[in-house]
Amino acid sequence: MIHTIDLSCFQSSYREARREFLQHCEGAPARLIQARDAHPHPLPGPTGDPLFLDWILLSQNPTPECILVLICGTHGVEGFTGSAIQSHYFSTLTSRVSEVTGLGVLMVHALNPWGFAWSRRYDHQGIDLNRNFVDFQAPLPVNTDYEAMHQALFRDTSAVLDTALETLSTRMGAADFEAAITRGQYQHQDGLFYGGSAPSWSRTVLEQIGHTPSLQQAKKIAVVDLHTGLGPYGHGEVINDHPPGTPGFDWACRWYGPNAQSALLGESCSSPKTGLLDYFWHDLIAERGCFVTLEYGTYSLDKLIKYSCAEQRYHNSYHADWQQRDCGHDTVTALRDFFYPRERTWQQLVLFRAGQIIDLALQGIRA
Repeated sequence: MIHTIDLSCFQSSYREARREFLQHCEGAPARLIQARDAHPHPLPGPTGDPLFLDWILLSQNPTPECILVLICGTHGVEGFTGSAIQSHYFSTLTSRVSEVTGLGVLMVHALNPWGFAWSRRYDHQGIDLNRNFVDFQAPLPVNTDYEAMHQALFRDTSAVLDTALETLSTRMGAADFEAAITRGQYQHQDGLFYGGSAPSWSRTVLEQIGHTPSLQQAKKIAVVDLHTGLGPYGHGEVINDHPPGTPGFDWACRWYGPNAQSALLGESCSSPKTGLLDYFWHDLIAERGCFVTLEYGTYSLDKLIKYSCAEQRYHNSYHADWQQRDCGHDTVTALRDFFYPRERTWQQLVLFRAGQIIDLALQGIRA
């Protein structure tokens, strides 16, 4: 029998995933818990239970020299996989912290708890957190290519979605179509990849975490944001969104080697985006380390866009009244299953790859 990986960390709901994560937190030695908080979300989950953005810092002292940051649930429904990774490696990382003086591990569980609980990629305001990190005091970016397609995708209720997608893709070319639709837009709350008109609730909480002494004073920081949905099935790509020639770009290349793929250089499964969470961390880290996305492939890109459009149309049908959302609706379950394949070999690949990248990150910040 080939060695198997324990997959019990993969849960079927936000409530169960958070329960397991909290069990690990409770089991950690008190001397290693330097900080811990649970930020309550303003809205409840599908069963009426409260939702939280949880975070915990494990270290032998409150201001460790180097910190590994693991984030899950930036895109809510993708939190199932990220939470599983955090829970699976929690004990291992706790042991590493207890052995290595000066090492800290910060875990952020469910950056978008509402989307996690309700099986949405976006938050309760329809905001894609990974497009929300722009300067809202300046004029908002305009995605003219997206403007041209929004009418066909969402306002013309008589349009057949598959036909609209095929027509747009043919006219623009598949690559340009994907880039235009996923880049981010700030004019249509009822559309895809909406970046918002102001900082989101999650961004506000994250900025509070960023001001903690541990992150402000650490000499080296490695951030890994856990995502699913792009790339070959089961493969975890390390996406480096630091601009080439910057210290962060160089750190990513040094720590992750050929695993790191640059979106700006056209190496990555992800095209360049506007308002990424990365940019918050780029500013915070400066020359002290790097931020990467660990992106796990699931299914084809055309399915991603098709399911995202269908789910957004369903969301628009109840006028964003979250109380009417049915998590068992076929568009919701299709979206969840796209981002969270509950298939054994995929989950095994996820955990194995996460271990590789976590090891590289730890080696990098300790070098």
